[in-house]
Amino acid sequence: MESEEPATDIISAAKRHLMFCAGDRALAAVSGGPDSVAMLHALHASSSELEITLHVAHLNHGIRGEQSNLDEEFVRNLAHEFGLPVTTRRADVPALAAEMHIGIEEAARVARHRFLRETAASVAASKIAIAHTADDRAETIVLNIIRGCGVDGLAAMRAVDGMIVRPLIETTRAEVEQYIADNSLPFRIDETNADTTYARNRVRHELIPLIEHEFNAQVKPALIRLGEIAASQSELIQTLTPPALGALTYRDGLDAQLFASLPEALQFQVVRAEIRRLKGDLADVTFEQVERIVCGVRCGEGFTITLPSGRIYASLKHGVLRFHRADQIAVVPAFEHQVSVPGETMAPEIGLRLQTAVTDEFSVAGLTSYEALIDVRAVVGALRVRNVKPGDCIVPLGMSGHKKLQDVFVDKKIPKRQRARAAVVCDDEKILWVVGVVTSELSKVTPATREAIHLTAMCSASSWI
Repeated sequence: MESEEPATDIISAAKRHLMFCAGDRALAAVSGGPDSVAMLHALHASSSELEITLHVAHLNHGIRGEQSNLDEEFVRNLAHEFGLPVTTRRADVPALAAEMHIGIEEAARVARHRFLRETAASVAASKIAIAHTADDRAETIVLNIIRGCGVDGLAAMRAVDGMIVRPLIETTRAEVEQYIADNSLPFRIDETNADTTYARNRVRHELIPLIEHEFNAQVKPALIRLGEIAASQSELIQTLTPPALGALTYRDGLDAQLFASLPEALQFQVVRAEIRRLKGDLADVTFEQVERIVCGVRCGEGFTITLPSGRIYASLKHGVLRFHRADQIAVVPAFEHQVSVPGETMAPEIGLRLQTAVTDEFSVAGLTSYEALIDVRAVVGALRVRNVKPGDCIVPLGMSGHKKLQDVFVDKKIPKRQRARAAVVCDDEKILWVVGVVTSELSKVTPATREAIHLTAMCSASSWI
């Protein structure tokens, strides 16, 4: 195919934003639609000038049946005509949507993201080129505003986002169509792009045209300027985030008191950064969810919040803010260690260090949940520290009857992922202390107590009660 329209005109953003370095291998995501075909043609025509090599990638999501198969065949033929290598894959997007409990559109996005990342790694591509246009960016900003977003939502579809680059991001859809016509380029039509049951299509075909006609004919450029301003502010906040995280890091979490002293914008960014670290992205993470965590830390009361779709946990306990993935529930080997009295005992399986001392001067006032006083007379045999076992019971302080530890954990709102790391101190007959949770009525100190064992638990590992 001969290039009639100067290719650099529609990918001017590539130079302006320094998207490519000499020697880059760029993975071009090509659906077969006009935008991606125009991008591929322009990049191919400019590859010598940009000093890059190209590899074409296409995901057949199967949503459109035989038409999806024809899209795949078209992209293969197009890549062959350009003399470029191509990688295609077929995905069962409906099955993925059911598995992840998300919509078809979101499942398709997840599948594409995985495919492009994996393909880029397999072909040693340093950049992934996506054919988003200026119109796409304006539409995304409107969608994010409608859904409720912060600065990052307004800064959507940046020209350069890590290894993702968008050569057409400053090119309008009309300019792409003109480029396609001038160069007589073939392309595929996705009829679902006209289906206004999808929110994006309603914004594209109904809402933005209405705003252009009734309020501001230049609303798209205005939205894009808003996005650029938001991107600059977001970039500033993001440069402050790593130093803030470094200063906040405490044990296996973040120091809640220091967190509460940060400017509000940085608090939100720190929470989002931690969620992104565990989840990989911020899809389905709402402003309200992040706000709940930020406000919870400010209030200073313990909490456990699940988000999103049960995959991430945020918790505040004993002044430490922690974030965990649901699949990081610990598998702890069975352990049991005799407790040295007085002395120090280690339970390396959960990173627990237990210090004990015998004293005749004691007071329960001021004890933390990681300390316990046990009447020496209540101990039968040797003290041991071990895992929780099925059927374990304790007579909780202030009660007269036994209670299963499972019920204690539920009452105390101990997350399941933490229960696997729970430890109990027991003697030959009974449990005397569930570390960090509850002590036993049977071993409490009374006015008649002459000597007591003072136990102090310290943690040197992660995810402990």
